[in-house]
Amino acid sequence: MLTFTPEQRRQFAEDIDGDYRPKTNKTIVLVGLMGSGKSALGKRLAVALDRAFIDSDSIIEQESGLRIRDIFELSGEKKFREIERKIILRYLQGPAIILSTGGGAFCTPETRAGINAHAISIWLDATPKILLRRIGNTSSRPLLHTGDPLQILANLRQKRLSDYQQAELHVRTGRHSRRLSMKKILNILEQNSYIEAL
Repeated sequence: MLTFTPEQRRQFAEDIDGDYRPKTNKTIVLVGLMGSGKSALGKRLAVALDRAFIDSDSIIEQESGLRIRDIFELSGEKKFREIERKIILRYLQGPAIILSTGGGAFCTPETRAGINAHAISIWLDATPKILLRRIGNTSSRPLLHTGDPLQILANLRQKRLSDYQQAELHVRTGRHSRRLSMKKILNILEQNSYIEAL
């Protein structure tokens, strides 16, 4: 569970217009491709709604003592997805949080079913070009090591599109600032009566 320093809270609050509170005790799960803003926007959403923030990839690394790319190399993607599913489902059983997931998590049927049954899922969407620009250094992204990263991202988006479309809510983060992206996320949550402005 990530705790924020007072300075981080102030920094994140600068990207939040207004005060909000949850109207649901469901966890909010952010899904989408790497670079779509799940961690950056998830931290801000946690501050906006006064909830704890969890990044499933960080928890996997903490609990296994290995980096994600090392798990892929040592045990393969199938084993990684199994570990990922257990951790995500475990957090869905606890108190309501903001949960950022790895790019492929929502594409595992059992994980997706658990998220859709127990949480509010938001697909954060952006074009492959924007994703690659945000990712920058691809060294920690094992799926981008097999060829041209831009083409891999384009292929991944096409392959995972039908899975991501099963998320309850959809927000395009595009080239927007974090502040504008937060506004869009908070607006769609408010429109669906999951939060309210104070």
